[in-house]
Amino acid sequence: MAKQRQKQMKNKLKNLQRATQARQQRIQKQAPDQPSALAQNLALLSDDEPKSSALETALDVENMPIVQQAHLLADLRQLIAQQKLVTLPDSRLTTAELADLATQLPLPLPRGYQQMLRDLGALYGFGYFFAGRSTKNVAADLVYLNQAARHDLLAPEQAAHLLIFAASEQRYLAFSYAQAGTPRIVRGDQHQQTEVAPDFATFVAQLTQ
Repeated sequence: MAKQRQKQMKNKLKNLQRATQARQQRIQKQAPDQPSALAQNLALLSDDEPKSSALETALDVENMPIVQQAHLLADLRQLIAQQKLVTLPDSRLTTAELADLATQLPLPLPRGYQQMLRDLGALYGFGYFFAGRSTKNVAADLVYLNQAARHDLLAPEQAAHLLIFAASEQRYLAFSYAQAGTPRIVRGDQHQQTEVAPDFATFVAQLTQ
């Protein structure tokens, strides 16, 4: 009797595994044809968001030289003065708000990015939202981006070491903790991922070139 029950349990387990594999295969086949929830939300951005040819320029980091730059805020303010970046209203965070944000993110938020959010706030430019906290626009909210991306864009092994900080309708920018030391900047989509800068300050410096 015990052997018969064991046999029945093994058969049930095999059937469950087959059903799970079949479902995963169906999802993989359907994925290219179905827009992700993240992409759908980003496509429904408010008409009140700033629009200009400068802001909608594609981010072409492959052609930007790697330049060491320590003056992060100076570079960001230069990009704002040139109208390549625009600050989102009422998006600056206090030290306490930054501490609260950190508790809701899956990985540490680098100091330079925290400095940006405290002194300037969330930004928009080059087709991307450089996110912080926002109750009005999901694309400008770091917590939402990282929750949605883990469902729509990242494989489990990527989610373990990536913290997304910016998104367009098709791509994301993220801090990569795959290696020890300062997190590197990577750009990716549902299909591939590319390293674009060794750190956030250098990435911003590249945008000023």
